[in-house]
Amino acid sequence: MAAIEENPAGSTPPRFFVLRTVEPGDHDQLSALERAVFPNLWPHTNFAREIKKPRQTILVATVLSGPDNRPVVERSPSLVNRVVSGIRTMAMSGDHEGQRRERAAGWVVVWFVGGEAHIASIGVAESERRRGIGELLVLGAIEAATANQCDEVTLEVRESNKGAQALYRKYGFRVVGERKGYYVDDNEDALIMTTPDIREPEYAALLADLSADHVRRWGDSGSHFERR
Repeated sequence: MAAIEENPAGSTPPRFFVLRTVEPGDHDQLSALERAVFPNLWPHTNFAREIKKPRQTILVATVLSGPDNRPVVERSPSLVNRVVSGIRTMAMSGDHEGQRRERAAGWVVVWFVGGEAHIASIGVAESERRRGIGELLVLGAIEAATANQCDEVTLEVRESNKGAQALYRKYGFRVVGERKGYYVDDNEDALIMTTPDIREPEYAALLADLSADHVRRWGDSGSHFERR
């Protein structure tokens, strides 16, 4: 399941986003967002229950609003090392938490089974697409898989969703199979896509390069990110 669309926008107002691990108070907002993004999905995700499950990670991308919300990206020379170790961060100065508000703009649910990470759900609010959030969520999911000693990352994607497939291919995913009639709303087939071994140095180097490119490219387009 995926609803992401990643194409750099033209001139758009700057937006400031946070990527963080889900918190118990997020479940109502995430449920509402999922229903808006996937109105025909059945059954919908029970985020209140999903949050409590072991062996999974839910990451939330939120858009900041309120005063003092501009993040300052710390361009540290250790960025590549942070990415490879799965703990890449972007620091923020002037952290006036009491003055800022966050609204959910996207999410990704990652299950860990054996040595495999499975992206069970990923989506971005329609109003926040083409700002780099979908790619940020994919990066976060792969980093979470690395941190949980997984060998590979898998997912299903609609056969018609060429935009999402292109993004996944950029991150090394390849089609390894299909599931006939996987989507119950319209009986559309799903493609099964899987990464190569994410523990290999070649893949770690690719991830580092893509991460740095994401910061540069989307920063130039007006999106700014903070990692927690």
